[in-house]
Amino acid sequence: MIKTNVEFDGLRSNLYEEAITQYPCARTEDIKVMKKLLNPQPGDKILGFGEGNGYFCNSIANSIKSAGYYLITDPSKDQLNNLERKINVNQIKIQKASVENISLPSNFFDKVWSFGAFHHCNNKIQAMQQLYRSLNPGGKLVICDVFQGSDLAKHFDSFVARYCLTGHEVSFLSDEFALTLCELAGFQKNKIEIIDLDQKWKFNNEHELGDFIYKLHALTKIPGSEKEKISKTFESCKNVLGVSRSSKSHNNLLELNWPMKALVAIK
Repeated sequence: MIKTNVEFDGLRSNLYEEAITQYPCARTEDIKVMKKLLNPQPGDKILGFGEGNGYFCNSIANSIKSAGYYLITDPSKDQLNNLERKINVNQIKIQKASVENISLPSNFFDKVWSFGAFHHCNNKIQAMQQLYRSLNPGGKLVICDVFQGSDLAKHFDSFVARYCLTGHEVSFLSDEFALTLCELAGFQKNKIEIIDLDQKWKFNNEHELGDFIYKLHALTKIPGSEKEKISKTFESCKNVLGVSRSSKSHNNLLELNWPMKALVAIK
């Protein structure tokens, strides 16, 4: 994710890493979305900005294979330090930088990718101009994020911003501003698309769901014991986002609605 060093270093980074490590199957639908929209292929040159601890790293690296090139960027040194311990392939390069300020070559990348990160960007116009310039002609931009007016935006503004260890002062995209950003950067209107993503994160029980969200967003300011914090996190998720039992899984998993949108544009 795109973030300031202070925001996602230290305890914030450690809790985020714990959530991803303890519940590796919670976000399997996110991987499916990445493969469908980004569609990484052998030899692709891909920029992943705001990649945090690299949740999508192995899936993308395995797809582009040794002939590909994958640049991962994030402003948080602690997030990237966690990522570096997991990397064992040569095609992945890491750079500590925010997307607005990173030095990128022009007309170089085949694809640019981000998931749940762009709302942290302080200068979205400058960032989009950077991304457009870095793409090859015909290159693809895929930004999956929280959008204004959604239940997920409500969750962040009403609960995460209130109780997150480092706060959550951000700006979410509207459909209109997303299209404007792309056009200002140079993308043609008929090559820009906004896609609704009906994401669901999956857990075995209420405690796992609450614990995952509690750690992912470092909701340490919730009053009470850790058990009470996790319980209150689950209740908020249930009330704002909606939770249901899966009818498609033999494990009868608990599903948390996580509604996002994808901004897809071709240079």
